[in-house]
Amino acid sequence: MTIFGGQGGQGGQGGQGGQGGQGGQGGQGGQAHAGSPASPYLSTALAAARDGTMHYWDGAASRVPNKTGRPTWDAVRALDDFPRRAVLDRALSALVALDLGLGDARSATAGLDLGGRRVVTLTRPEDDFLATAQLPYLRSYADLRIDRLAEIQVQTSDILSFYGAVGYMHPDATRWTHALAGALLRLCTEIEMPIKLAFDVARPIAMAWEVQPIIQTPGHGSWPSGHATEAFATATLLSRLFSGAPVDPAGEVARGAPLFRHAARIAANRTVAGVHFPTDSVAGAVLGMTLAEALVNLLDGAAETRARSFDGRAYAGDFTLQDLDDLLRDGCGPVTTQTVPLAGIAVPGWLRALWAEATAEH
Repeated sequence: MTIFGGQGGQGGQGGQGGQGGQGGQGGQGGQAHAGSPASPYLSTALAAARDGTMHYWDGAASRVPNKTGRPTWDAVRALDDFPRRAVLDRALSALVALDLGLGDARSATAGLDLGGRRVVTLTRPEDDFLATAQLPYLRSYADLRIDRLAEIQVQTSDILSFYGAVGYMHPDATRWTHALAGALLRLCTEIEMPIKLAFDVARPIAMAWEVQPIIQTPGHGSWPSGHATEAFATATLLSRLFSGAPVDPAGEVARGAPLFRHAARIAANRTVAGVHFPTDSVAGAVLGMTLAEALVNLLDGAAETRARSFDGRAYAGDFTLQDLDDLLRDGCGPVTTQTVPLAGIAVPGWLRALWAEATAEH
């Protein structure tokens, strides 16, 4: 499930933690004035004030624009939230493509490309495999529901606050970090939802009356987990921004870095809640961390990045950070890793400038 809650014309996106509070933009309308929110009363007052203070005007120009024809990055910096999100989302979306197979038949595999390079390949498990190999985990995880209830409820709409407890993320002081994190979360949604649709894997509630989730089971497919995708993508991005070191999510998983411990717990909480299998989280973790690693490497000007595949038919195990580390280390099991070149992928200059600003915030 995506962490966006009812997008009300860009309004209900408060679930993005630091991106919260964007709700008042409802389809670009109702933007605030200099001293108070927009309202018919304020508009009437402004019209009356103009009528009371203006002399005769024949329609001739009386000033010369000084904010036009600027370098693109200067123009981007001056945008308010709504158009900046649209511009940033389009730039990131243009870098990726999905391969979901042809026709209306249920897909067995899905691929994610960055700049024409395949970086993620996922192969879905069968429903009967999940019923026998994964469903028993739902029984064990259910014992944690009361302990995890507060986290589960908050994380239906906000995961950034948990990362903000690890590294400094005040929205005003880390403006561009928040812009990138929000854009990455939206990109994850754009990627994960078509994959879920193509795979159409059943949810736990469809396999046992006894699951009885403590939150509403979403109406879309189970595999991969959107929360795991978004949690591990965000952890990967922030690990680079917070530390300044080259991005290495597999290494961060291996050493149990705090950001990735939070990501794993966010993902596991969806199994505790009763809406995901552990394998859903493995698939989401592989998808999210590999996507974010590729984007960060591209923005950092790296020559190559890691590509990963996960075969859900070959994994019957649990999902913990240690389990994920074991899978990433194996190299010849359900998760395989290789490298792909990044040379020749065009990135807008203003996006590189935004990246430089974000890295300088920490």
